[in-house]
Amino acid sequence: MRRNIFVDREAELQQLESLWSKPAFSLVFVFGRRRVGKTRLLTEFAKEKTGVYYVAAQAPYEALCKEFSDSTKRSLGLPFSGDIIEVTESVTNATSEKILIVVDEFQYVVEVDASFPSRLQRLIDSELSQRNLILILCGSAVSFFEEKLLGYRSPLFGRRTATLKLKPLSFPQIKGFFPNYSIEDLLNTYAVIGGTPAYLEKLSGAKSFKENLRNIVTPENYLYDEAQNILRQEVREPRTYFSILSSIAEGKTSQSEAASVAQVDPRSIVKYIDLLEELEILTRVRPLGYRKPVKLQFKDNYFRFWFTYPYKLRTLLETGYVEESLNHILETFNIYLSRVFEDVIAEIAPLLHQHGLIETKPVQIGKWWHKDTEIDTIIREPGKSTTFIETKWSRIKHNEAEKILKEVEEKAAKTGLASPENHYLLVAKEITDETTPIKPEKHRKIIDLKTLNNILKPTATKTNKQNLNPTTNK
Repeated sequence: MRRNIFVDREAELQQLESLWSKPAFSLVFVFGRRRVGKTRLLTEFAKEKTGVYYVAAQAPYEALCKEFSDSTKRSLGLPFSGDIIEVTESVTNATSEKILIVVDEFQYVVEVDASFPSRLQRLIDSELSQRNLILILCGSAVSFFEEKLLGYRSPLFGRRTATLKLKPLSFPQIKGFFPNYSIEDLLNTYAVIGGTPAYLEKLSGAKSFKENLRNIVTPENYLYDEAQNILRQEVREPRTYFSILSSIAEGKTSQSEAASVAQVDPRSIVKYIDLLEELEILTRVRPLGYRKPVKLQFKDNYFRFWFTYPYKLRTLLETGYVEESLNHILETFNIYLSRVFEDVIAEIAPLLHQHGLIETKPVQIGKWWHKDTEIDTIIREPGKSTTFIETKWSRIKHNEAEKILKEVEEKAAKTGLASPENHYLLVAKEITDETTPIKPEKHRKIIDLKTLNNILKPTATKTNKQNLNPTTNK
């Protein structure tokens, strides 16, 4: 059952409400990959507003027009029928009241009528620009929105009022789904699921992390095969993408290694990586301040986890050895989590700066490595300050932590990224013999999960019954 909560889209909701408060026409694009919460945001915004919420499907244009007309009659009681453009014009002419029209999965409309953006542009210029209306075009086809609608060659170029590209929730934001979880259980959950709201909603805050994990890796459950379902929907050669992602999960992070494992020409691997970046599954990482070398790294933790564990353990899992597989995951999970922990600290660097735990203003955030020397995270305000950060997903004593900080300072001298003011930070799972934060010297600092827990706050707010209901749920 879907939980009745709405978590941390306040900025986006406020932007939409601001547009609603103005007596003018607004064209808004809302897009992002599947399951990221677009429909949830828009139905929250649509509450108590007069309007039409229509979700397009892969169907002939005539069928879409009939569905849109039916939605208009059902929501507004207006007996208009015909082409979507004509019905939209008739609706805005029929009332001076503020109207909201949402066309979700808009790419399916353009797929069967390539002239639609041009016809809509003409209607905007001739009629809608003078109306009290918000028209929201929403969809999951990221490349379609970025290239076909936002590009300067688009007929709608220059007509949009706002663009919202929704991304997964960040680590601090997921606390709204699990208000009673410890910070360690939150990290465990984020390492497995990431910040995709539709996936987080499949878990229960009343269950332990282990119980939720068992459900995730049990065949026939939604999250067990969601990764492969998404890839099969989004890409043309799933096997090749599976090979690339599996190799990266094994630590083969160069493009040449990924090409070798996937048995594709190294010159053509770029197109596969480009699409995985567009889907926000992978990201290319370069040493801060340098163009090369390039490492491939998971951006989405759900895909990282799935290719590290369920994909590798699928024979065991699908022959009934769920408990044995679960035990293997838990026995090796700290190794897996140590990599995620690095990324989480980089992700929340602005929050750490806000709370005075990082002195450097986070203008630049990145990693650095050269041969066998590596620094997990570097925060820079060029020309002013640099903070070099080491993360350790382990329980250590204070004297060991100080030793690690001295090693970080030695490595930092090799980066060429030093500033007039330099700082060194160690983030550990736990400092066992002292209370953090610890400041051995002015330019050195040690923190652990207890410190991080103090700066995280719940972000969930409950929602009421919605007035405009879409016909599908993403």
